[in-house]
Amino acid sequence: MPTVKKMLYVAALAGLSLGFACSEATTAFSQDAAAAVAAAKKAAMEALSSPSEWKGPTTGPKPIAGKRVAIIPCGLITEGCNRPARAATEAAKTAGWVPTVLDGQADTGKQLAAINAAVDGKYDAIVMILIDPTQVNEGVQRAIAANIPVVTLGQPLYTDARKALSQIPDISHDWLKTGELIGDYMIAKSDGKVDALLLNNPETTVVQYGQFAGTMSKLSDPKACPDCKVTVEDFTIAQINSQPAQLAAAAVQRDPKINWVWCYDFCLANVSNDLIARGLQGDVMGAGFDCNAQNLALIKDDKVQRVCIADPRDWEAWATIDTANRLMQGQPFVDQKIPVRLFDKSNLADLTAEDLKEGWQGGLDYKSNYKKMWGVN
Repeated sequence: MPTVKKMLYVAALAGLSLGFACSEATTAFSQDAAAAVAAAKKAAMEALSSPSEWKGPTTGPKPIAGKRVAIIPCGLITEGCNRPARAATEAAKTAGWVPTVLDGQADTGKQLAAINAAVDGKYDAIVMILIDPTQVNEGVQRAIAANIPVVTLGQPLYTDARKALSQIPDISHDWLKTGELIGDYMIAKSDGKVDALLLNNPETTVVQYGQFAGTMSKLSDPKACPDCKVTVEDFTIAQINSQPAQLAAAAVQRDPKINWVWCYDFCLANVSNDLIARGLQGDVMGAGFDCNAQNLALIKDDKVQRVCIADPRDWEAWATIDTANRLMQGQPFVDQKIPVRLFDKSNLADLTAEDLKEGWQGGLDYKSNYKKMWGVN
Protein backbone atom coordinates (compact mmCIF):
# COMPACT_ATOMS: atom_id res chain seq x y z
CA MET A 1 0.00 0.00 0.00
CA PRO A 2 1.27 3.50 -0.78
CA THR A 3 2.17 5.70 2.13
CA VAL A 4 0.06 8.70 3.03
CA LYS A 5 2.96 10.96 2.03
CA LYS A 6 3.16 9.31 -1.42
CA MET A 7 -0.60 9.62 -1.87
CA LEU A 8 -0.44 13.32 -1.05
CA TYR A 9 2.47 13.76 -3.47
CA VAL A 10 0.53 12.02 -6.27
CA ALA A 11 -2.52 14.08 -5.45
CA ALA A 12 -0.43 17.23 -5.52
CA LEU A 13 1.01 16.30 -8.90
CA ALA A 14 -2.47 15.54 -10.16
CA GLY A 15 -3.73 18.83 -8.86
CA LEU A 16 -0.79 20.66 -10.39
CA SER A 17 -1.37 18.90 -13.72
CA LEU A 18 -5.07 19.73 -13.56
CA GLY A 19 -4.20 23.33 -12.78
CA PHE A 20 -1.97 23.54 -15.82
CA ALA A 21 -4.70 21.96 -17.96
CA CYS A 22 -7.31 24.42 -16.66
CA SER A 23 -4.92 27.30 -17.15
CA GLU A 24 -4.18 26.22 -20.73
CA ALA A 25 -7.90 25.72 -21.43
CA THR A 26 -8.72 29.14 -19.97
CA THR A 27 -5.99 30.76 -22.02
CA ALA A 28 -7.21 29.03 -25.19
CA PHE A 29 -10.79 30.10 -24.41
CA SER A 30 -9.66 33.69 -23.82
CA GLN A 31 -7.75 33.71 -27.09
CA ASP A 32 -10.75 32.31 -28.97
CA ALA A 33 -13.07 34.84 -27.34
CA ALA A 34 -10.73 37.73 -28.14
CA ALA A 35 -10.45 36.62 -31.77
CA ALA A 36 -14.23 36.28 -32.03
CA VAL A 37 -14.80 39.76 -30.59
CA ALA A 38 -12.19 41.25 -32.91
CA ALA A 39 -13.85 39.66 -35.95
CA ALA A 40 -17.27 40.88 -34.83
CA LYS A 41 -15.98 44.42 -34.29
CA LYS A 42 -14.44 44.48 -37.77
CA ALA A 43 -17.69 43.33 -39.42
CA ALA A 44 -19.79 45.78 -37.39
CA MET A 45 -17.52 48.74 -38.13
CA GLU A 46 -17.67 48.06 -41.87
CA ALA A 47 -21.47 47.83 -41.72
CA LEU A 48 -21.69 51.23 -40.02
CA SER A 49 -20.29 52.83 -43.19
CA SER A 50 -22.51 54.28 -45.93
CA PRO A 51 -22.80 53.05 -49.54
CA SER A 52 -21.12 55.50 -51.88
CA GLU A 53 -22.36 54.67 -55.37
CA TRP A 54 -25.43 53.48 -57.27
CA LYS A 55 -25.10 49.80 -58.15
CA GLY A 56 -28.66 49.23 -59.36
CA PRO A 57 -29.93 49.07 -62.93
CA THR A 58 -29.31 51.99 -65.28
CA THR A 59 -31.55 51.05 -68.23
CA GLY A 60 -35.14 49.89 -68.50
CA PRO A 61 -38.36 50.35 -70.48
CA LYS A 62 -40.43 53.51 -70.23
CA PRO A 63 -43.61 52.79 -68.22
CA ILE A 64 -46.90 52.71 -70.11
CA ALA A 65 -49.18 55.33 -68.58
CA GLY A 66 -52.51 54.34 -67.08
CA LYS A 67 -51.57 50.84 -65.89
CA ARG A 68 -53.33 49.70 -62.73
CA VAL A 69 -51.29 48.07 -59.99
CA ALA A 70 -52.59 46.37 -56.84
CA ILE A 71 -50.27 46.89 -53.85
CA ILE A 72 -50.94 44.33 -51.13
CA PRO A 73 -48.96 44.80 -47.87
CA CYS A 74 -48.85 42.03 -45.27
CA GLY A 75 -50.67 44.36 -42.88
CA LEU A 76 -50.73 48.10 -42.47
CA ILE A 77 -50.62 47.49 -38.71
CA THR A 78 -46.82 47.29 -38.88
CA GLU A 79 -44.63 50.08 -40.25
CA GLY A 80 -42.38 47.51 -41.95
CA CYS A 81 -45.26 46.81 -44.35
CA ASN A 82 -46.99 50.19 -44.26
CA ARG A 83 -43.91 52.16 -45.22
CA PRO A 84 -43.16 50.29 -48.49
CA ALA A 85 -46.86 50.36 -49.38
CA ARG A 86 -46.74 54.16 -49.24
CA ALA A 87 -43.50 54.23 -51.24
CA ALA A 88 -44.80 51.82 -53.89
CA THR A 89 -47.88 54.02 -54.25
CA GLU A 90 -45.65 57.05 -54.83
CA ALA A 91 -43.48 55.15 -57.32
CA ALA A 92 -46.50 53.89 -59.26
CA LYS A 93 -47.92 57.39 -59.53
CA THR A 94 -44.53 58.66 -60.68
CA ALA A 95 -44.57 56.00 -63.39
CA GLY A 96 -47.98 57.27 -64.52
CA TRP A 97 -49.91 54.33 -63.12
CA VAL A 98 -53.02 54.04 -60.97
CA PRO A 99 -52.16 52.26 -57.66
CA THR A 100 -54.62 50.69 -55.23
CA VAL A 101 -53.58 49.50 -51.76
CA LEU A 102 -55.42 46.40 -50.50
CA ASP A 103 -54.55 45.81 -46.84
CA GLY A 104 -53.63 42.19 -46.05
CA GLN A 105 -54.47 42.88 -42.38
CA ALA A 106 -51.87 40.38 -41.12
CA ASP A 107 -54.25 37.57 -42.04
CA THR A 108 -53.54 34.96 -44.73
CA GLY A 109 -57.22 34.65 -45.61
CA LYS A 110 -57.57 38.39 -46.15
CA GLN A 111 -54.33 38.50 -48.13
CA LEU A 112 -55.68 35.77 -50.39
CA ALA A 113 -58.95 37.68 -50.76
CA ALA A 114 -57.00 40.80 -51.76
CA ILE A 115 -55.10 38.89 -54.46
CA ASN A 116 -58.32 37.37 -55.78
CA ALA A 117 -59.88 40.85 -55.84
CA ALA A 118 -56.93 42.12 -57.89
CA VAL A 119 -57.27 39.23 -60.34
CA ASP A 120 -61.03 39.70 -60.62
CA GLY A 121 -60.48 43.44 -61.09
CA LYS A 122 -58.11 42.70 -64.00
CA TYR A 123 -55.24 44.73 -62.59
CA ASP A 124 -52.15 44.97 -64.77
CA ALA A 125 -49.73 43.95 -61.98
CA ILE A 126 -49.71 42.84 -58.35
CA VAL A 127 -47.08 43.78 -55.77
CA MET A 128 -47.12 41.75 -52.55
CA ILE A 129 -45.23 43.16 -49.57
CA LEU A 130 -43.91 40.63 -47.05
CA ILE A 131 -46.53 38.08 -48.05
CA ASP A 132 -45.30 34.55 -48.72
CA PRO A 133 -46.76 33.58 -52.11
CA THR A 134 -46.76 29.91 -51.11
CA GLN A 135 -49.28 30.71 -48.37
CA VAL A 136 -51.65 32.36 -50.86
CA ASN A 137 -50.84 30.04 -53.74
CA GLU A 138 -54.44 29.75 -54.95
CA GLY A 139 -54.62 33.46 -55.71
CA VAL A 140 -51.08 33.56 -57.10
CA GLN A 141 -51.88 30.75 -59.52
CA ARG A 142 -54.97 32.61 -60.67
CA ALA A 143 -52.82 35.68 -61.34
CA ILE A 144 -50.28 33.60 -63.28
CA ALA A 145 -53.07 32.01 -65.35
CA ALA A 146 -54.43 35.49 -66.11
CA ASN A 147 -50.95 36.65 -67.20
CA ILE A 148 -50.86 39.28 -64.46
CA PRO A 149 -47.25 39.91 -63.38
CA VAL A 150 -46.66 39.36 -59.67
CA VAL A 151 -43.71 40.78 -57.73
CA THR A 152 -42.92 40.18 -54.07
CA LEU A 153 -41.01 42.37 -51.65
CA GLY A 154 -39.23 40.53 -48.86
CA GLN A 155 -39.91 36.93 -49.89
CA PRO A 156 -36.61 35.45 -51.13
CA LEU A 157 -36.41 31.89 -52.39
CA TYR A 158 -35.52 30.42 -49.00
CA THR A 159 -37.85 27.41 -49.10
CA ASP A 160 -38.44 24.70 -51.69
CA ALA A 161 -42.05 25.84 -52.02
CA ARG A 162 -40.94 29.40 -52.81
CA LYS A 163 -38.34 28.12 -55.27
CA ALA A 164 -41.18 26.39 -57.11
CA LEU A 165 -42.55 29.91 -57.76
CA SER A 166 -39.24 31.26 -59.05
CA GLN A 167 -41.02 32.92 -61.99
CA ILE A 168 -42.26 35.45 -59.42
CA PRO A 169 -39.30 37.78 -58.76
CA ASP A 170 -38.52 39.04 -55.29
CA ILE A 171 -37.03 42.37 -54.35
CA SER A 172 -34.89 42.00 -51.25
CA HIS A 173 -31.71 42.99 -49.56
CA ASP A 174 -29.73 40.17 -47.95
CA TRP A 175 -31.95 39.40 -44.96
CA LEU A 176 -29.65 36.66 -43.66
CA LYS A 177 -26.67 39.00 -43.76
CA THR A 178 -28.53 41.66 -41.77
CA GLY A 179 -29.15 39.09 -39.05
CA GLU A 180 -25.48 38.14 -38.99
CA LEU A 181 -24.38 41.77 -38.77
CA ILE A 182 -26.73 42.49 -35.88
CA GLY A 183 -25.23 39.46 -34.14
CA ASP A 184 -21.74 40.81 -34.81
CA TYR A 185 -22.69 44.16 -33.31
CA MET A 186 -24.12 42.54 -30.17
CA ILE A 187 -20.95 40.48 -29.71
CA ALA A 188 -18.71 43.49 -30.31
CA LYS A 189 -20.65 45.85 -28.03
CA SER A 190 -20.65 43.35 -25.15
CA ASP A 191 -17.09 42.03 -25.63
CA GLY A 192 -18.52 38.62 -26.39
CA LYS A 193 -20.53 38.34 -23.16
CA VAL A 194 -24.03 38.16 -24.61
CA ASP A 195 -27.15 36.99 -22.79
CA ALA A 196 -29.79 37.63 -25.42
CA LEU A 197 -33.54 37.33 -25.68
CA LEU A 198 -34.59 36.86 -29.31
CA LEU A 199 -38.27 37.64 -29.93
CA ASN A 200 -38.97 35.64 -33.05
CA ASN A 201 -41.90 35.77 -35.45
CA PRO A 202 -41.55 32.37 -37.20
CA GLU A 203 -44.61 32.83 -39.42
CA THR A 204 -42.81 35.60 -41.34
CA THR A 205 -40.44 33.94 -43.80
CA VAL A 206 -37.76 36.64 -43.92
CA VAL A 207 -37.68 36.78 -40.14
CA GLN A 208 -37.45 33.02 -39.64
CA TYR A 209 -35.06 32.20 -42.50
CA GLY A 210 -33.33 35.58 -42.72
CA GLN A 211 -33.04 37.90 -39.71
CA PHE A 212 -33.51 35.26 -36.99
CA ALA A 213 -31.45 32.61 -38.76
CA GLY A 214 -28.60 35.07 -39.31
CA THR A 215 -28.41 36.31 -35.73
CA MET A 216 -28.93 32.83 -34.27
CA SER A 217 -26.11 31.46 -36.43
CA LYS A 218 -23.74 34.00 -34.89
CA LEU A 219 -24.82 33.81 -31.27
CA SER A 220 -25.06 30.00 -31.18
CA ASP A 221 -21.68 29.45 -32.85
CA PRO A 222 -18.99 28.86 -30.19
CA LYS A 223 -16.34 30.07 -32.64
CA ALA A 224 -18.17 33.34 -33.27
CA CYS A 225 -19.30 33.86 -29.68
CA PRO A 226 -17.78 31.48 -27.11
CA ASP A 227 -19.55 33.16 -24.19
CA CYS A 228 -23.08 33.66 -25.54
CA LYS A 229 -26.41 32.60 -24.08
CA VAL A 230 -29.60 32.82 -26.13
CA THR A 231 -33.25 32.56 -25.10
CA VAL A 232 -35.90 32.46 -27.84
CA GLU A 233 -39.54 33.41 -27.44
CA ASP A 234 -41.96 33.18 -30.39
CA PHE A 235 -44.87 35.54 -31.05
CA THR A 236 -47.50 35.92 -33.77
CA ILE A 237 -47.82 39.00 -35.96
CA ALA A 238 -51.49 39.25 -35.05
CA GLN A 239 -50.40 39.80 -31.41
CA ILE A 240 -47.50 42.14 -32.16
CA ASN A 241 -49.09 45.00 -30.20
CA SER A 242 -48.90 43.19 -26.87
CA GLN A 243 -47.32 39.73 -26.91
CA PRO A 244 -43.61 40.61 -27.49
CA ALA A 245 -43.64 43.21 -24.71
CA GLN A 246 -45.22 40.74 -22.30
CA LEU A 247 -42.72 38.04 -23.23
CA ALA A 248 -39.79 40.44 -22.82
CA ALA A 249 -40.93 41.69 -19.41
CA ALA A 250 -41.40 38.15 -18.13
CA ALA A 251 -38.00 37.03 -19.47
CA VAL A 252 -36.11 39.97 -17.95
CA GLN A 253 -37.78 39.35 -14.60
CA ARG A 254 -36.82 35.66 -14.74
CA ASP A 255 -33.25 36.35 -15.81
CA PRO A 256 -31.88 39.74 -14.69
CA LYS A 257 -28.62 38.91 -16.54
CA ILE A 258 -30.25 39.40 -19.94
CA ASN A 259 -28.35 42.23 -21.60
CA TRP A 260 -29.86 42.17 -25.11
CA VAL A 261 -33.39 42.01 -26.46
CA TRP A 262 -33.85 41.48 -30.19
CA CYS A 263 -36.77 42.03 -32.55
CA TYR A 264 -37.79 43.98 -35.67
CA ASP A 265 -39.27 47.47 -36.23
CA PHE A 266 -42.51 48.07 -34.30
CA CYS A 267 -41.92 45.01 -32.12
CA LEU A 268 -38.67 46.34 -30.64
CA ALA A 269 -40.00 49.88 -30.34
CA ASN A 270 -42.96 48.61 -28.35
CA VAL A 271 -40.79 46.34 -26.20
CA SER A 272 -38.33 49.18 -25.47
CA ASN A 273 -41.06 51.55 -24.34
CA ASP A 274 -42.75 48.85 -22.28
CA LEU A 275 -39.56 47.88 -20.43
CA ILE A 276 -38.99 51.54 -19.57
CA ALA A 277 -42.59 51.98 -18.40
CA ARG A 278 -42.25 48.93 -16.14
CA GLY A 279 -38.86 50.07 -14.81
CA LEU A 280 -37.24 46.90 -16.14
CA GLN A 281 -34.82 48.39 -18.65
CA GLY A 282 -31.76 48.10 -16.35
CA ASP A 283 -28.74 47.44 -18.58
CA VAL A 284 -30.80 45.82 -21.33
CA MET A 285 -29.89 46.93 -24.84
CA GLY A 286 -32.13 46.55 -27.88
CA ALA A 287 -31.00 45.30 -31.28
CA GLY A 288 -33.38 45.55 -34.20
CA PHE A 289 -34.08 45.88 -37.88
CA ASP A 290 -35.66 48.30 -40.36
CA CYS A 291 -34.55 51.54 -38.67
CA ASN A 292 -37.95 53.17 -38.92
CA ALA A 293 -38.33 56.66 -37.47
CA GLN A 294 -39.50 55.44 -34.06
CA ASN A 295 -36.51 53.08 -33.77
CA LEU A 296 -34.05 55.81 -34.71
CA ALA A 297 -35.57 58.12 -32.08
CA LEU A 298 -35.13 55.44 -29.40
CA ILE A 299 -31.47 55.01 -30.33
CA LYS A 300 -30.91 58.76 -30.30
CA ASP A 301 -32.42 59.06 -26.80
CA ASP A 302 -30.76 55.90 -25.34
CA LYS A 303 -34.15 54.36 -24.67
CA VAL A 304 -33.20 50.66 -24.61
CA GLN A 305 -32.65 50.28 -28.37
CA ARG A 306 -28.97 50.74 -29.23
CA VAL A 307 -28.71 49.59 -32.82
CA CYS A 308 -30.72 48.82 -35.91
CA ILE A 309 -29.78 47.60 -39.34
CA ALA A 310 -31.48 49.50 -42.09
CA ASP A 311 -32.64 48.37 -45.45
CA PRO A 312 -34.04 51.21 -47.59
CA ARG A 313 -37.58 49.84 -47.64
CA ASP A 314 -38.84 52.77 -49.75
CA TRP A 315 -36.10 52.10 -52.30
CA GLU A 316 -37.09 48.42 -52.36
CA ALA A 317 -40.69 49.47 -53.01
CA TRP A 318 -39.62 51.59 -56.00
CA ALA A 319 -37.64 48.57 -57.20
CA THR A 320 -40.82 46.44 -57.14
CA ILE A 321 -42.53 48.95 -59.43
CA ASP A 322 -39.52 48.94 -61.75
CA THR A 323 -39.63 45.14 -61.81
CA ALA A 324 -43.39 45.07 -62.47
CA ASN A 325 -42.81 47.47 -65.35
CA ARG A 326 -40.19 45.17 -66.88
CA LEU A 327 -42.44 42.13 -66.56
CA MET A 328 -45.44 43.91 -68.08
CA GLN A 329 -43.32 44.71 -71.11
CA GLY A 330 -41.95 41.21 -71.52
CA GLN A 331 -38.48 41.99 -70.20
CA PRO A 332 -36.57 39.95 -67.60
CA PHE A 333 -36.19 41.21 -64.07
CA VAL A 334 -32.76 42.36 -62.90
CA ASP A 335 -30.80 42.43 -59.65
CA GLN A 336 -31.64 45.72 -57.95
CA LYS A 337 -28.54 45.70 -55.69
CA ILE A 338 -30.23 46.94 -52.49
CA PRO A 339 -27.74 48.05 -49.78
CA VAL A 340 -28.00 47.80 -45.98
CA ARG A 341 -26.36 49.78 -43.16
CA LEU A 342 -26.01 49.55 -39.38
CA PHE A 343 -26.98 52.57 -37.31
CA ASP A 344 -26.16 53.35 -33.70
CA LYS A 345 -25.63 56.62 -31.89
CA SER A 346 -22.17 57.00 -33.45
CA ASN A 347 -23.45 57.58 -36.99
CA LEU A 348 -26.98 58.96 -36.55
CA ALA A 349 -25.60 62.35 -37.63
CA ASP A 350 -25.28 60.91 -41.15
CA LEU A 351 -29.07 60.65 -41.40
CA THR A 352 -31.03 63.28 -43.30
CA ALA A 353 -34.25 64.90 -42.08
CA GLU A 354 -36.14 62.56 -44.42
CA ASP A 355 -34.31 59.53 -42.99
CA LEU A 356 -35.26 60.53 -39.46
CA LYS A 357 -38.89 61.02 -40.45
CA GLU A 358 -39.45 58.16 -42.89
CA GLY A 359 -36.59 55.74 -42.16
CA TRP A 360 -33.25 55.35 -43.93
CA GLN A 361 -33.49 56.11 -47.64
CA GLY A 362 -30.31 54.29 -48.66
CA GLY A 363 -27.79 57.11 -48.66
CA LEU A 364 -28.31 57.68 -52.39
CA ASP A 365 -30.90 59.48 -54.52
CA TYR A 366 -32.61 56.31 -55.77
CA LYS A 367 -35.72 58.19 -56.94
CA SER A 368 -33.74 60.25 -59.45
CA ASN A 369 -32.14 57.09 -60.80
CA TYR A 370 -35.52 55.42 -61.39
CA LYS A 371 -37.04 58.57 -62.87
CA LYS A 372 -34.13 58.90 -65.27
CA MET A 373 -34.41 55.24 -66.21
CA TRP A 374 -38.19 55.56 -66.78
CA GLY A 375 -37.87 58.83 -68.65
CA VAL A 376 -40.25 60.71 -66.34
CA ASN A 377 -40.00 63.92 -64.29
